[in-house]
Amino acid sequence: MDHAVHTFISKHHMIQPHETILVAVSGGPDSVALLHFLCAMKEKLSLHLIALSVDHQLRGEESQADLRFVETMCEEWGVEFVGTSVDVQAYKKDTGKGTQEAARELRYAFFEKMMYAYEADALAMGHHGDDQAETILMQLMRSARPEAVQGMPATRRFACGRIIRPFLTASKDQIASYLEDRALKVRMDPSNEETEYTRNAVRQYLLPFMKESNPQFHKHMQVWSERAREERSYINEQAQKVLETVHFSSNVEKFVQLSKQTFKTFPLALQRTAFHLILNYLYVNQNEDISYLHEEMFMNLLNDEKPNASLDFPEGLKIIRAYDDISFSFSKEQEWKGYSYILEMGEELQLPDGSQIRADWFSGDGTEDAHTYLCDSHHVNLPLVVRTRQEGDRMRLRGMNGSKKVKDIFIDQKIPARLRPTWPIVTDHAGKILWVVGLKKGGERTSLSSGPWLRLHYKNKADT
Repeated sequence: MDHAVHTFISKHHMIQPHETILVAVSGGPDSVALLHFLCAMKEKLSLHLIALSVDHQLRGEESQADLRFVETMCEEWGVEFVGTSVDVQAYKKDTGKGTQEAARELRYAFFEKMMYAYEADALAMGHHGDDQAETILMQLMRSARPEAVQGMPATRRFACGRIIRPFLTASKDQIASYLEDRALKVRMDPSNEETEYTRNAVRQYLLPFMKESNPQFHKHMQVWSERAREERSYINEQAQKVLETVHFSSNVEKFVQLSKQTFKTFPLALQRTAFHLILNYLYVNQNEDISYLHEEMFMNLLNDEKPNASLDFPEGLKIIRAYDDISFSFSKEQEWKGYSYILEMGEELQLPDGSQIRADWFSGDGTEDAHTYLCDSHHVNLPLVVRTRQEGDRMRLRGMNGSKKVKDIFIDQKIPARLRPTWPIVTDHAGKILWVVGLKKGGERTSLSSGPWLRLHYKNKADT
């Protein structure tokens, strides 16, 4: 096992000389073997090792004894130790999460805190090849999407450094032999033998059958994981070419638009990948309710010959196809009515959708962007008004002769029809449109103007 693990560490560039390595140690076989293995590398590579242990307070005195066991072991081995206790039950009540998820979140929060405290290079974890096989089998049971069946990465970014898993190439039996050969004592968690959790059921019933059929099954699964990640990375890179033809916007709220015909010119694998990358952009957090069925629904919509169609996705995401145009946007449970508000200087106005706009006087040089507006104050009649569009709205755009309909601005900028009635527009007291927020600007802006400037700044609800 030693040679295989050293080769695996070298292949994935996991550990370099003089690094600070935190080691997650529960007292169980895997983590004790990992700490012992890294201790053997310590002097040769001049490593700074710190063992971290977490008492989840789920097994009373027994889990406290685990913590003390790890502390005593570290004293004997000359390894720095940091332990902590977390209240999983209280966290469950506060968040509504399950036991395993709550324990994991609290554990990783502690690990992250320690990474920054020690400015550590890596956090080593004792996951082994059997864990990897279990993970992949569980992912395959839950999802038919290739990107969701990749197992655990050998290394990944975490806090100020990375997580490393040196034992992914070793089996559970090899680790047991390693411990036996060196007469190392460990603590056993009885919950690992329970079958109420899916992983433990896979561990007790499914994996033994796989390993009986192929004793090297854990190695095959690790090779699968590495190849799946490499190939998925390449496909994601190629899918960026698809996304270059897609319009992304977050002026007021996130929405996406694409051309059906252009999208379909790309290979099917890239269409599917681009679809999931679009969803990753729209959903702030990964949505577990999205499955291959939603993917199939989208592909059917893409290939349907009907001129108009729509789909309803989780969390109010609506996908609408109108001829060649396909848009993704979040529908509101409540449709906002038109509004009109006075915007006082030096104050911030909150709009019905949660976005904000502020008006100030400003002196000196200033730069504009999509969410910032500057105007010569001598050509503005106060007070300012923030309102929704009105029938026949027109504005004189900077650098253009004549005026343009606000309706045409929305069309040119590909603003979804459902967003147009509530889009914020800023006018002066005389009704002159100064700014269709995030889209087009009017009003005078001369660089040599004397006196203060009017400055408006808009923050959409994602930034507030």
